[in-house]
Amino acid sequence: MDQLGITWPLLLSQIFNFLLLIVILRLALYGPVLKMLDQRKARIAESMRDAERVAAAAQEAEVDKAKVLDAARREAQEIRSQAARDAEKIAQDIRSRAEQEATDIRMKSQEDAQKQVQVAMSDANKQIAELAILATEQLLGRELAKKDEQARFVTEFLARQNGGAA
Repeated sequence: MDQLGITWPLLLSQIFNFLLLIVILRLALYGPVLKMLDQRKARIAESMRDAERVAAAAQEAEVDKAKVLDAARREAQEIRSQAARDAEKIAQDIRSRAEQEATDIRMKSQEDAQKQVQVAMSDANKQIAELAILATEQLLGRELAKKDEQARFVTEFLARQNGGAA
């Protein structure tokens, strides 16, 4: 091998240096680099898990938001419905009170009218009795002695004619 320019001691020293370099590189660089790559791989995996958790949390938050909005819409609709029912009830109460007041007014008016008719009939009967007495006096040409009895007689007669109203 001398002809090739290779000497054994130099070759052995270079092989030894190469092996020593491999061991040193393996201990000094390869191990720490692999450890650093494993740590980086772990951090990336953790970041991916965190991203998945964040995405899941965001999706859950979106679902919760949709539920809250739906609940708020339902509650608003219920409030509107309740307000409409309350307004209808109030309107019905007002109508009922107005109808009752109108009925009361009609009844009072009818009672007042009946009282006025009775008063008018009573006055008319008195006037008719007086006219009948006057007519009788003029026919007879003299004044009747018992005017009270005559007035009672005429009043009873008119009451029978008018169906008991005096």
